[in-house]
Amino acid sequence: MENDILKIMEWNLNFASSDDVKPASFIRDYLIEDYINVFTEVRANEGLQEIGNELDYDSILSDDTEESSNQIVIMAPKAYNLQKVQGALGKSPAPDFLHGIITVDKKKVNIIGTRIRVLDYKERFKQLQALNEYIENINGAVVCMGDFNSGQIRGDEKASYNEVKSLYEYTKEKKLSDLRFYNFHIIKEIFMEKAHLIEPKGEDNSWGLLERNGKILPGYPGARVKNDLLLYSKDLNLVSSFYSWKHVRDNEQIYLNMLFKNSKRQGNKIEHGYPDHARLIAELEV
Repeated sequence: MENDILKIMEWNLNFASSDDVKPASFIRDYLIEDYINVFTEVRANEGLQEIGNELDYDSILSDDTEESSNQIVIMAPKAYNLQKVQGALGKSPAPDFLHGIITVDKKKVNIIGTRIRVLDYKERFKQLQALNEYIENINGAVVCMGDFNSGQIRGDEKASYNEVKSLYEYTKEKKLSDLRFYNFHIIKEIFMEKAHLIEPKGEDNSWGLLERNGKILPGYPGARVKNDLLLYSKDLNLVSSFYSWKHVRDNEQIYLNMLFKNSKRQGNKIEHGYPDHARLIAELEV
């Protein structure tokens, strides 16, 4: 790895709380050499552990809090000297959460993996508050990546929440929107004193797969449903961050078959273990 560059990727693997899920056979092909991997919506089962063993990376995992819960797993090349930090969020409801610490060019960097659980939007905001209170008390550099389940981004990403607040008030049907309680701009405002949050580019969406005329579309075109986000403390510099759906485009027929087979299924039509999120890939200067 380059001495002062932290390379990291976050990926929701769609285990949906099940210990019996096997990761899709192609997962290993899309893990980038020398990158730290933050996996969300997983269980630390045998299938996931096999990936870590193949990579010969250090791994840490979040506590198994309850039945039918998800975990966070972080895998890192041994050069990063990944260590788990025994931290706990003091409030309930709390998101899925894991705190690790690495070394980059002799500097310690805290790595937080998280997933805001899919409760109502007021409850998602409470989870965000719990996460923020924890991060506020960390000394040193922090990188937080995860699935924030924050929905559609509306307005200019650089605008303050007050400047775009009205855009989150209503749905297209002119009904009050749940996004008014929790959204990208609220996340940015909450973490404003400690960390930067920008809109990742590369794709319109980081979640959701549709079929149109025999082709896969990642999410609703132009919708900006960017649930997977990167927060980084102000003593770090962002080199790049972007979404990639290459794993879906390379395996398009597999995903099309699932969408057709499960077309009448309520909710997610992608089989568990097959990622229905883009990979969020980033590099930061430490």
